[in-house]
Amino acid sequence: MKSILVIDDEREICESIKMILEYEDYSVDYTTDSSKGIQKLDFGNYDVLLLDIQMPGKNGFEILSWLKEKVSDIKVIMISAHASVQNAVTATKLGAFDFLEKPIDRDKLLISVRNASDQSTLLKENKKLKKELSTTDVIIGNSPSIKNILETISRVAKTDARIFITGENGTGKELVAQEIHKQSLRNNKELIEVNCAAIPHELI
Repeated sequence: MKSILVIDDEREICESIKMILEYEDYSVDYTTDSSKGIQKLDFGNYDVLLLDIQMPGKNGFEILSWLKEKVSDIKVIMISAHASVQNAVTATKLGAFDFLEKPIDRDKLLISVRNASDQSTLLKENKKLKKELSTTDVIIGNSPSIKNILETISRVAKTDARIFITGENGTGKELVAQEIHKQSLRNNKELIEVNCAAIPHELI
């Protein structure tokens, strides 16, 4: 399911977009606070961002600039009641995927979001393939302990069980997780690695 974030200081706009997109089976999150929006972007995994230009706090162009500096893959669709050639040009220069004028037309919204999410998926798949081609990390060794780990991985990887990997720093927990993913029934999906220690308590 494609994940969409809406940042707009008008709650009615957010709820309207949410209703339209959820009816089309998108997962939609929104906030009317630009600062909270940046937090969500920093720790969330969204495919498409619908972003208002004029907002209290940071405006849409400032958030778009921040995303550009962060080298984010999220596709951004700017929305504004103040459509102008200058705004559209500025948004494009900052990397926006599309520009929609308020009041938002339902069909234009759906077409734009579909195209943006499709491009986001292609980018993610491209990165995944490049990573797989460049990754040479494998678990090697002939000791009884290594053999036991490899046997355990092959036994549990095909199940839906939750797997808890423990060990000291540098012992290869990440390698084990990657190997489980490779042998799992979900190996055609992306492996999402989350550093929980870096996420603030209020967001975890």
